[in-house]
Amino acid sequence: MKSGWISWQLPKSLICERIQDMKEFYETYKVYLTRKNLEIVALIVMILSVLMVFLSAIPGQGALTLDKGSIRYNGTLVRGKMNGKGTVTFKNGDTYTGNFVNGSFSGYGKFKAKDGWTYEGYFVNGQPEGKGTLTTEANVVYKGTFKQGIYQNAH
Repeated sequence: MKSGWISWQLPKSLICERIQDMKEFYETYKVYLTRKNLEIVALIVMILSVLMVFLSAIPGQGALTLDKGSIRYNGTLVRGKMNGKGTVTFKNGDTYTGNFVNGSFSGYGKFKAKDGWTYEGYFVNGQPEGKGTLTTEANVVYKGTFKQGIYQNAH
């Protein structure tokens, strides 16, 4: 025996019992175990597998709790990820309402910080990107283009 390998044996009576069970099963159902029937069963299993893949990709409404409860999401889920429209609420009170793609802010949305500032506009991969409006807690408004979260210019 090689070192590191575990060797075990079933009792001979148990092996004989299982072989006998298999023989009885075969004798009972051999009329149904034709090639044609087995092909039909295999086809049904394949079709069900494909359906499960497609059905799991259908968007549905749901809720997620992430990072031990510090992030809560309500909205559209696809394959267990935030996809489509929804709202995420962070433990510190910040919220984002808008579009999500694969779990990130993407598309049009509004981010409201607990501190009082807001950004409303377009996001790409979780950052302001494109046209948007940033309103500070002092009510100063920056309306224009953002690139990777940084204000670029006025309208």
